Amino acid sequence: MTKKSRAGSTSAPGQFYGYGIQEARFLHHLLRSQPGDTVALECIDDVSGTKDGEGYAEQVKSGLAHNPISDRSTDLWKTFANWLNGRRSGKIPAGTKFVLYVAQPYKGKIAQKLGDCITKQDAKAAIAAIRKEFWGDAPAFEKRASIPDKLAKQVNIVLGATESALVDIVCAFTLECGIGAPYAELAKEIACAPVGSENVEEILRQLAGWVRITVTKLIEKGLPAVVSRDEFHAEYVAAVRKFDRSDTILPTYATPPTDKQIQAEVFLDQTYLRQLQLIGADEEIVLDAINTFLMAATDRTEWAKRGYIHRSSLVEYEKTLKRVWNSKKMAAKVQTRGKPPEDFGTLLLSSCLEASVLLQGKTVSTHFTPGSFHKLANTLDVGWHPDFASLLASPKDVADAA
Repeated sequence: MTKKSRAGSTSAPGQFYGYGIQEARFLHHLLRSQPGDTVALECIDDVSGTKDGEGYAEQVKSGLAHNPISDRSTDLWKTFANWLNGRRSGKIPAGTKFVLYVAQPYKGKIAQKLGDCITKQDAKAAIAAIRKEFWGDAPAFEKRASIPDKLAKQVNIVLGATESALVDIVCAFTLECGIGAPYAELAKEIACAPVGSENVEEILRQLAGWVRITVTKLIEKGLPAVVSRDEFHAEYVAAVRKFDRSDTILPTYATPPTDKQIQAEVFLDQTYLRQLQLIGADEEIVLDAINTFLMAATDRTEWAKRGYIHRSSLVEYEKTLKRVWNSKKMAAKVQTRGKPPEDFGTLLLSSCLEASVLLQGKTVSTHFTPGSFHKLANTLDVGWHPDFASLLASPKDVADAA
């Protein structure tokens, strides 16, 4: 009973560790990718993709319980058998490179011998020596019957394959062994990258979480778990800049809107403009609101597109603005007690527009915070008149509330 319980208790963590290694390798290939590359999870292999126009298929072994590349490891032989079957069925395209990655720093004589083969002559000589070791001399192959059944099933598939098929795979084969800490390897990769940062751990956590969420969403939609280098790189740069404190000011890409754009906002009767009408704001305040609202929208788009900010930072920024609004609202309530609601709204508006709020720890342009407040006012997340929510509720909302 004790042995059974002990075995059961390690199998689940072992499986979780194995899946984690696959995710780590997925991220590893993305970190090393170039424009045009793609990386896939559980498509033609554990991890696969294209690099510099060439395809690769990678088997990932955790090595947590045993050495998966020892000469008589079923895992080793099953890997080559799977590749042979994949090539034979057409699932793995011709010209594919093959990688066997082991998370632990294990050694294996046969695996290393095959990984060292460069030419077809090298591969033929290595295969002949291995076949003799396991099967014995041709044509009797007297050792073949003595191979344990479980191992024989995989070994015989490999050694019984046509020489051309096996040679092609061996010549395209690479063995990689880790240090037993895949995420430490990823951290080193990030630290050495051209867009690296001293905030390696924070960046790694951000990217690992993004990979898991992205892959999960693709699988939920019934799509292959394939991520392009360009998609990943945009997230990578944004994550680096999110935690990078070397720059203190976010550049602005916004220009003042044209008269036509301003008139379009007025024509649309935007909610943030109706908020200003409720407190009797004059024309100058309304015009400034339109300018800052549109300019902030431009910067928000450009910063995200260029990787200056991370999406999560905008969410955090707007949460901060709401806290500022709540605080200013309490102060305005005290200062305007007994006065008309328009006075309350005017004081609250001016207090909020004067606030200085950093985004990702960086200073923003003077139009961005006011424009962001107007964005929140446009969605009724904040407001200036004490009764803005009820006064601006749509007929449908009022009907639903009734």
